[in-house]
Amino acid sequence: MSALTPRAGVSAPSPGPATPAPLLDVRDLHVRFGAKEVVRGVSFTIAPGEKLALVGESGSGKTITALSLLRLAGNAAITGQAHLRGQRDLLALTEREMRGVRGGEIAMVFQEPMTALNPLMTIGVQIAEILQLKRGLSGAQCAQAAIELLAKTGIPEPARRANSFPHQLSGGQRQRAM
Repeated sequence: MSALTPRAGVSAPSPGPATPAPLLDVRDLHVRFGAKEVVRGVSFTIAPGEKLALVGESGSGKTITALSLLRLAGNAAITGQAHLRGQRDLLALTEREMRGVRGGEIAMVFQEPMTALNPLMTIGVQIAEILQLKRGLSGAQCAQAAIELLAKTGIPEPARRANSFPHQLSGGQRQRAM
């Protein structure tokens, strides 16, 4: 056997760009409530720019899987690994560290946002409230940022919609506002 060498004047191919770390890499996720295991060995990877939909029958563990990754599953015993951007294991972070991650780096869009949105507050005020907590913006900055965020979701007339109450938006618009 002979070794392969590049022809004269032809350089060896350069290695391609490094593959970015997955946005979220979940491995062997198990969730228990007491003796009952409700999620068994779930694993998946989400690359940057990719979208993932958890689908399945009612009661199959979709919501509890998502809530577990956000560490909002109440008194559930959660095991496995969930690395965010190839670094932090969400399941090993303290509650204080998770508060910094939730909403800013990872979030969940509920199927029916009417249960999560306050019907007595406008959409803009609810978004601004989160921005003030997470980013420490002033009231005026929060109001403007809320309109910009609504525009990014494709909601028409974002300034007008920011002054709307949840029941005044369509179901899809409420989901995007979340």
